[in-house]
Amino acid sequence: MKGESKIMHLNDISKISRNYIAIVAAALVFVFASSAWYEASAEEAKKDPHVDIFSEDNYPSASQCAVCHQKIYREWASSNHAYASISPMFHKFEQAIYDLTQGTIGSFCVRCHQQVGTQRNEPREAPLWERSQVAREGITCITCHRVDEEFFKVNGERNIIAGDIHAAVYNSKSGSVFEDILKRKDELKIATDDTERGAKIHGDVVEFPQISKSEFCVSCHQVAVNLGIKLEVVWDQYRASPAAKAGVTCQACHMGKVPGVNSGYEKAPVAVVAGEEINPDRDHHNHAFYGPGYPIAHPGIFPHNPDAENWSIREWLKFDWRAGWGTEEFEEKAEPFIEAFEGVDELVEGTGAIAVFRGFEALDVATKTLSKRLAYKNRLETPLKDAGEALEAIGEALEPETETAEMREGLEEHFEALGEAVDELEDKEKASNALAALKSATKAFKGTWSGDGAENAHEKITELLAKLGKEEDAGDREDIFEEITTVKEGLRKLASQGIAFYAKVAALKTVLDVNFPPDWSDPDDREEARAVVEANTEELEYKKTMREQVMNNGGKIDGPFFDNDPKVGEALSLKYVVTNINNGHNLPSGSLGAQPEIWMNVALIDPDGKNVWESGYVDSYGDFADVHSIGLAKGEVEFDDQLFNLQSKFLTTNIKGTDREMYLPVNFDVDQRPFLRAAPQPTTVINHPPGARMEARSIPPLGSKDAKYKIPAKAFQKKGKYRLAVRMRSRAEPIYFMKFVGATEEMIQTMNEWMVDIHPYTVEFEVK
Repeated sequence: MKGESKIMHLNDISKISRNYIAIVAAALVFVFASSAWYEASAEEAKKDPHVDIFSEDNYPSASQCAVCHQKIYREWASSNHAYASISPMFHKFEQAIYDLTQGTIGSFCVRCHQQVGTQRNEPREAPLWERSQVAREGITCITCHRVDEEFFKVNGERNIIAGDIHAAVYNSKSGSVFEDILKRKDELKIATDDTERGAKIHGDVVEFPQISKSEFCVSCHQVAVNLGIKLEVVWDQYRASPAAKAGVTCQACHMGKVPGVNSGYEKAPVAVVAGEEINPDRDHHNHAFYGPGYPIAHPGIFPHNPDAENWSIREWLKFDWRAGWGTEEFEEKAEPFIEAFEGVDELVEGTGAIAVFRGFEALDVATKTLSKRLAYKNRLETPLKDAGEALEAIGEALEPETETAEMREGLEEHFEALGEAVDELEDKEKASNALAALKSATKAFKGTWSGDGAENAHEKITELLAKLGKEEDAGDREDIFEEITTVKEGLRKLASQGIAFYAKVAALKTVLDVNFPPDWSDPDDREEARAVVEANTEELEYKKTMREQVMNNGGKIDGPFFDNDPKVGEALSLKYVVTNINNGHNLPSGSLGAQPEIWMNVALIDPDGKNVWESGYVDSYGDFADVHSIGLAKGEVEFDDQLFNLQSKFLTTNIKGTDREMYLPVNFDVDQRPFLRAAPQPTTVINHPPGARMEARSIPPLGSKDAKYKIPAKAFQKKGKYRLAVRMRSRAEPIYFMKFVGATEEMIQTMNEWMVDIHPYTVEFEVK
């Protein structure tokens, strides 16, 4: 019987195995069939030029809604929702975690930050300038107002209803007068379908009750990455809060009259149509979505501004707003140099030197992008186009129109004008040296091209680029690209004289702050762009005041409370009490994992005005002096062993059980090439997967924490009045983390410039 039982058991296993193999085979057939169908669909889309246009038209942009909803648009335009897709820090962070996890995180991040782009099947890694306008808008109007399903904890996997500008929108319909508006279509000159004339508007308003409930926010503000660790936990905090018990919604505090406070709503018209305010006594939900986050993008790109759309994203990235381009002061100072260089460039252009210099700059950028995309044929279009335009510019220089002798003679008077302008400078040494180098290069210049073969090389690269765009095999594309690189370097060598000569011109322009890219060579363009930057900066300043209100309304500091009397030559123990007066979620909220920082900075000032003790100070990079400080590692600052920091931290478990703080919830101690997969354990119960967790240090709703300090005796060297200055500081990202993901110095500088101080105050006391 035992043997028979054993045989039956093996037979059962065999049956199970056969069934399992059949299931797997069927699944593989489905996957490959789906893949083939997807590729075929993609090919069909490429053949029909109308497919993409129709697709984008089915997702209206916020700027289309702004025609009637201008107030809402302006509030939204500088909001964190509007910033979600543009954020350079988001792109750095997302790409870093994608690379570190070998791509196994998939489209997790872009599902919320760029939902329209994701739904339109835009590539995850596509830069902003290769995305649709509506995808660049992040959480845009239709992300919320074209949803008719009650999603919950779906980690951003929600659906937007596709439809043109006339399709229905969804809201609470509270106090709606839309039916009355439809009766006045001719009077108000509005159109609800393509057959009518007038301002294009939605054709219907459908009631969707969840949009006014806290549950509507959950799909993006309560998310767990695929291995099971929660990155956004605001809903969990809210669900257990006094606010939830009292029925206070997220919208009440984040869209109400007062930032961060449940104090009702402002009254304002829902729209302005043909100059008429529609329903002016309706509750107005502020679409600034108050919060502590802030942007660090180029101020020409964000906040959203219809006037900024006169220039592309790539053009804006070349606009040096910090240098003062477009301001009256800058343009007046630059004018004499600009006028002199106009004559220089006109003469040099005829030799082809400008074309090859700028052409190779652009070609290098395009081929660098190509090298990263060779594995993906559908991602080659933009860099191939850029490379073609760069080659076209170089091609214009193949037959120079101006002789070098003629150029030299003509440049003399312009060099004289430049010399006079340089002499007017207070600090003219660098400019004088650069001008002398240019004069020397001019004398030695014998022409842009050295040797024969430039035309053949140019033609060869053009042919190879066309071949690369058609090649289906990734391996063959690699071979073609190698050949392109070889021929390009040969062509560069032939043009080296022209490139080197114009580099001297560019060097002098750079020293004099007038080395404008071609896109910004016109002063009128610079002045118009400056107007956009200044308007956007005003919006950012207003946003900062709202951030300060949110933080000041959400917490308070009491103290200092002394444990002993302050005396000369004796240590002083004291504490401050930090209270979360927000009844809806923790301080800081459970948003963005271990990124947002809130810490206390307290300093003791002696009777002579000298800072004699401090905690919460930062190193030269801007980080406070904890284990992540680069300044601490270099020995530039001392470890701050009394730091009061409410920032959450990711902890990863080492091989033998100890934990350490890590920038991301990715464990490299047990696997140096981690593949993130769903954990086999019940992470919803234990709240984190094995090997990684997030440790919260925040304060729960209406709770408080003591910030305890012991000031050493050496700080009290004399009698008199001392001052204790205290503030809580709020920053969106740690600088060490920004460096980890490859943030630029410009991003880091802006991050530090826009952080806010919360409840700063000073207390005086007598030391005897």
